[in-house]
Amino acid sequence: MSKYKVTVVIVNYNKEPYISQCIESVINQSLQPIEIIIVDDGSTDNSGIISSRYAAAHPHVRYFTQENNGVSSARNKGLSYAQGEYVAFLDADDYVPADAYERLYKAAVKSDADTAVGNFECFNEYRTWHLAYMKKVFAKGLPAVRHISTHQELHLTPSVSNKLFRREWLLQQKIVFQENLQIGEDLLFTQNALHLSNKTAMCNYPVLYYRVNEEEHTLSKQATLAFFEQLVLVQKELKQLYDSLHRQNELVHIEKRQLDFFLSSLFRKAAAFSKEQLHELLTVSRAFVHTLTEKSLLDQLDSKNRLLSQIIIQKDYEPFVKLLSSFCKDSFTNELVQQDQKVYSKLVEEYPAYAPWLEIHSLQAEHRIEVIRLEGANLTIGGYAFVKGLSTEDIQKEIVFKSKMETKVISLENELRTDVSYLFAHNKINYHHAGFQTITINLVNLLQNGSWNVFLRLKAGGKVVDEPLQVILAQLRNYAKPNITHNVEVSASFSANSQMNVRVKKVNFLEKCISKLTGIKRAVRYDMSFLKKRDYHTFSAIVLYKLFNRLYRNKNIWLIGERKDTAQDNSYHLYTYIRTNHKHQNAYYVIDKNAEDYQRIKHLGNIVHFNSLKHTLYLLVSHKTINSYSEASNMYTTAYKNIIKYYPEWQQNEKVFIQHGVIGVSRVNHVLHKNRMNYSQFVVSSPFEKKHIVKEFGYEDNEVVVTGLARWDALQDTSKGKEILVMPTWRNWIKTEKQLFESDYWNRYMSLFKNLDFNRILEERDLTVTFFPHYQMQQLIESFPVLGERIRIARQGEETVQSLLKRHSILITDYSTVSFDFAYMNKPVFFYQFDYDEFYSKHYNEGPINHKKDLFGERAEKEQALINLLEKHPVSGNQRAKQISNYIIKEEGRSHSQLLFQQLSGGK
Repeated sequence: MSKYKVTVVIVNYNKEPYISQCIESVINQSLQPIEIIIVDDGSTDNSGIISSRYAAAHPHVRYFTQENNGVSSARNKGLSYAQGEYVAFLDADDYVPADAYERLYKAAVKSDADTAVGNFECFNEYRTWHLAYMKKVFAKGLPAVRHISTHQELHLTPSVSNKLFRREWLLQQKIVFQENLQIGEDLLFTQNALHLSNKTAMCNYPVLYYRVNEEEHTLSKQATLAFFEQLVLVQKELKQLYDSLHRQNELVHIEKRQLDFFLSSLFRKAAAFSKEQLHELLTVSRAFVHTLTEKSLLDQLDSKNRLLSQIIIQKDYEPFVKLLSSFCKDSFTNELVQQDQKVYSKLVEEYPAYAPWLEIHSLQAEHRIEVIRLEGANLTIGGYAFVKGLSTEDIQKEIVFKSKMETKVISLENELRTDVSYLFAHNKINYHHAGFQTITINLVNLLQNGSWNVFLRLKAGGKVVDEPLQVILAQLRNYAKPNITHNVEVSASFSANSQMNVRVKKVNFLEKCISKLTGIKRAVRYDMSFLKKRDYHTFSAIVLYKLFNRLYRNKNIWLIGERKDTAQDNSYHLYTYIRTNHKHQNAYYVIDKNAEDYQRIKHLGNIVHFNSLKHTLYLLVSHKTINSYSEASNMYTTAYKNIIKYYPEWQQNEKVFIQHGVIGVSRVNHVLHKNRMNYSQFVVSSPFEKKHIVKEFGYEDNEVVVTGLARWDALQDTSKGKEILVMPTWRNWIKTEKQLFESDYWNRYMSLFKNLDFNRILEERDLTVTFFPHYQMQQLIESFPVLGERIRIARQGEETVQSLLKRHSILITDYSTVSFDFAYMNKPVFFYQFDYDEFYSKHYNEGPINHKKDLFGERAEKEQALINLLEKHPVSGNQRAKQISNYIIKEEGRSHSQLLFQQLSGGK
């Protein structure tokens, strides 16, 4: 019997920063006894010394060294010394959870399995994540014990580090690592082991933390010919292995994986090759394709990879270079084109000789249902749909109802949805007309009694795609509860993958009663579930609503708020106006009682504490909810979200959006579209903005009101002519402090503040600068550097944004809409836009206001150009102030808050 339950072979090569964490994670395992064998593969740093110290201090840790022969040689050496019942392999820069090997060992022993497989997590210094393919390995419904011959998903996990192997069995089967391989050594070992294993035990638990180190210089990270030659060698070894196992018919599964990896590696690494090397790479690539046993795999590739594979087969050098080059420059899209009633990849325009391989025979559709209601016999549906890759310019859409006997078709009117192009194609494919206008269909008049499957049909030229209609959100599905009208019950049901089916059925009096009773019982079960969970807040709100909703609805309650901890923006200014001038209006302000801004507003009275029972109840019974930010994200309690998820029909309030900026510089219809937010009134700052909202956001003309922003009422210039405010907006691709400090964004501003000419201007004109970093930047940085005597940093909470805008004389920003507030006071704005194209491709979608030429201030892309503008410009007076009138309104005699209140009150 083995002395140890598990032996862990740790291979180290120059992993000094990580080796201690790795070894200690194994020493501290809950499974005992455990053996640790460390094999040093010729390290030149201090990691070997560290390892030897652990071996000296722990009798179950052994340390071996060898000259640098590679990881396969080191693992084989460790395996030859192992004494455990099972053996595991670990790289010295990874580590394992405390119970990793106990979980794997118990799973293997319980089923008497030769191999066991666990899950794992990847990490770097910024984040932790799971690999998508492991979800397939551990998908719901799969058995806990499997074999690779009957479960293809096991081909997706080639690593040895998340597995256990029975040691004696490995020796009997002579399963070792191929020492001539520098890439794919794990793959070949696990393929051999999993095929020869009697069974494989599965453990859906993280048993490995895998470090992703982008700075490593291993062969797999390098763009070299040797990397691709090794992949050819791996492919040949796989063929030999499957031949020896007499399982040639199963080779297709792993060949598919290797083919995908080879082709993706070509696109990823080819940019680093010279023209001469590309000739050799084409030859190596051809050798790889010719080693494939299953040539049919080439027909299953997407159009880009299918084209590449055919170019490789024909050894067509110029197209080979051209295709790899265009992809490396990010000029490739998944766009499709129609020619002669056929659909092709857009690549056909550049590679017409390869048209037969670029024809698309199966089109895929994408859709989202954003509005669905079943009221009586009327079904209301709204959303968007498109064929992936195909322009929606000439697409026709229909809703199709299919029963066993017949089909009913309803035509849909296209609606402008520029947001879909942005969300799904980075504006590289025209999905602008993906939307369809919300339609109401009387199902009793349209359909016969029976069950009907519902589809979205898309027609493009000669192609027709029928896509089963799916309603993903549970809250939306609950808008489609059964209804009975005129002795006919209309109901909707949804399959496990959310596909919709409608049923029309004549019912008698007894069936009506049973249906109503079933609905009541379902609701009672839902209500009581909160009592069982001791969620008394939610349960109490439901009971109070059912008892008193009519009483409270007659009170005409307005619930006003911003973020849960702020009272600074348009909502605050509107509320101040109402409580000062119209106390008869039953208005309440929602704010966290512990927020700093609570003290600014509590004297106005009618304060509702965020997340209180009163807050939830007033959300349910209010006549209007008014917010300058996203209402759902900033105003809803958890209890309210739970309630309207099941009782969406209770949400009867008029939702009013009064904004916190000016829309037009960026397109945000993917966030604020009518189908998503369903605002009753959308407040804007100008006729220009209204036109944009009506055109692209799905709102009717009478739902968009022009009043200007309430906060503008308090914009009174208090500047002394000596202060510059620098206030940039954020870049959402920056996630960490390190990324910030390494970013062009950070370095541009630091360079400006250190610029000698910039500081000379400050001295000569006796100017001071306030740098107000974006909220997200302040979240990342604990302490800011000292920027100079005349430059100070304003932190969040020290002063309101509006106060900063009022007391400064000049604003330097990039794309922030605070520029509108500043220009409203006729003060100069300078736009420092050094990353325009990047910002409007990665952060925001560019709107109808061209930030290069349509705004109301001078613009600079380079540091010196900005300094030159400052030097020649007077400290006060806005040379382009007239342009602000295009984007805001000013009405003499009435404030913006007054205009807004009159609109909300119905013009009274």
